[in-house]
Amino acid sequence: MPTPPSIADVNAYLGTEHSWTPAQVSAALAAETAAQARACRLPADPPAPAAPTPYPADLAEALCRRVAHNLALRALPLGVSANISEMSVATTKVGGTDAEVRRLEAPYRKLVIG
Repeated sequence: MPTPPSIADVNAYLGTEHSWTPAQVSAALAAETAAQARACRLPADPPAPAAPTPYPADLAEALCRRVAHNLALRALPLGVSANISEMSVATTKVGGTDAEVRRLEAPYRKLVIG
């Protein structure tokens, strides 16, 4: 199995303007790496002594985006965002799956039959 992006790669994707601790980013990366491995077929490494297969760029981008999505939703534990105006309060359900993650992972998705 190829080596997924590292904490340094994810931190570079997240940028410098965030307040998540390294432990939070590490936990989110571990959880999302496992989730992506369950949902997608990862390319197999060739037999030794050949060099390992690089992690596909689109899966790496999807994994970083999964981590950013995971961290962003931690501030909304109920999965609801409220918009308050003078006349009313509108609630919007947030969360779920990210369309860009689905697009990037589509060629690697496992087919579930039955």
